[in-house]
Amino acid sequence: MALLRKVGPRLGLGAPVLATLDAMLSCLPPKRNHHTVFASNATLSFRLNGISERTIRRHTGVLQEAGLLIRRDSANRKRFVRHNAQVGKVLRFGFDLTPLFERLPEIARQAAEVTQEQETLAYLRTKIRAAATAILDTDPEHEAALAARRMLRRKLSIAQCETLLDGLSTDGLEAETEVDPVEPGAREMTGKDGQNVRHHHRSKTEITDKKAGEMAQPVTNRADTQPISVAELLAACPDAVQFSPGEIKTPRDVIAHARTLAPMIGIDDSNYRQAQDRLGPLGAAATVWALMQFHDRINRVGAYFRSITSGTRSRDFDPFRLVRRLALSQGRAA
Repeated sequence: MALLRKVGPRLGLGAPVLATLDAMLSCLPPKRNHHTVFASNATLSFRLNGISERTIRRHTGVLQEAGLLIRRDSANRKRFVRHNAQVGKVLRFGFDLTPLFERLPEIARQAAEVTQEQETLAYLRTKIRAAATAILDTDPEHEAALAARRMLRRKLSIAQCETLLDGLSTDGLEAETEVDPVEPGAREMTGKDGQNVRHHHRSKTEITDKKAGEMAQPVTNRADTQPISVAELLAACPDAVQFSPGEIKTPRDVIAHARTLAPMIGIDDSNYRQAQDRLGPLGAAATVWALMQFHDRINRVGAYFRSITSGTRSRDFDPFRLVRRLALSQGRAA
């Protein structure tokens, strides 16, 4: 859902519509061979804190227009499944979310674009503010600087920001190129609330920010570093399971699904291959599954993933212990 919230405006989906979609996803069983939601409007209303069934129907229409679901109605408008064991056929009536799962790679790409645009905009706005302030310190009546400050009160595009900068002197404002002598190309976390691993604070989460940081700390006790089972991984990482197009049964399924999840949370192929070289295919996949559980509390997941798998924090990192800690957190939250 973090990806969908990020690209929601592009798809014409507001927060209430995304909340309805989230409620639908919560009704899908982890182990399934379909993506059809059979929950009634009353059930969805309950999960959405009592919104009206009329609102649910309206949200469903918006999701259908956006190409994220197909509504398959039975004759009596009930949602159910009917099997014919003799011929091996099945009829499913409900909200079919197959289009959403088919579009996940596209949505992941759009989310990455939005993240990049937001980062560029934040950088440009900061640069405009700094340039305008420097100019106004020496010339309080500078017309372009005053206009730039007024414009910053609005929502600006990248092109508009660049136009504003063209009218301002930016001498002395060019930032140094980010260089990590240990991890070339990796970007650092932002300087907000925390230590080296920066997490956004959220008051109501299954895993608190402090615990999220603790779970990814280097492992010094290697007693529990044995590979995990598929069942353990499914129990520890329900968010990753939610995005699976089919049932996860084998380590091969785990690895294949991780390759789908990685770009969705900002992990590129180069970083993933380096993680595989050090941790093995299952270790790298388990790390991706685990990060999927709390990735929205980390500003730059790609840099963080690289740090713990092949960079400065990788020396004693154990993905299987990370997953086991997640499993314990899930158990406490249940």
